[in-house]
Amino acid sequence: MGLCPGLLNQSFREITCQWTFHASGRKLASKITMKVTIQLLGQARQLAKSDRVTMEVPEGASVDDLVPGLLGEASERLLTVLVEDQRLRRSVMAILRDETIDPAAPNLLQDGDELSLLPPMSGG
Repeated sequence: MGLCPGLLNQSFREITCQWTFHASGRKLASKITMKVTIQLLGQARQLAKSDRVTMEVPEGASVDDLVPGLLGEASERLLTVLVEDQRLRRSVMAILRDETIDPAAPNLLQDGDELSLLPPMSGG
């Protein structure tokens, strides 16, 4: 069947390759997925069932693209803290490799990455 395009420069450990076929059996496109772990910090950690969630995401996905996958098991209070209009709230810091990133920016996530989400602190 052959390798997926772009797979030679990727880690084989966590990447899966899915092919889309036309009814004639001809190969049309490939889709590479990566595993990303999301670590919840601050208030989000207290409201979640677990402080970490691992998701499979398409190559090139942005942090905002991960939000629908988070919606399924999250409580209403957690969603209020993290999500607005089906995107990550802009007040939530997305931290990747020790740097804050723009949640809408594509192609920042890599296979095996750990993304931390830190909602704003409150209280005194």
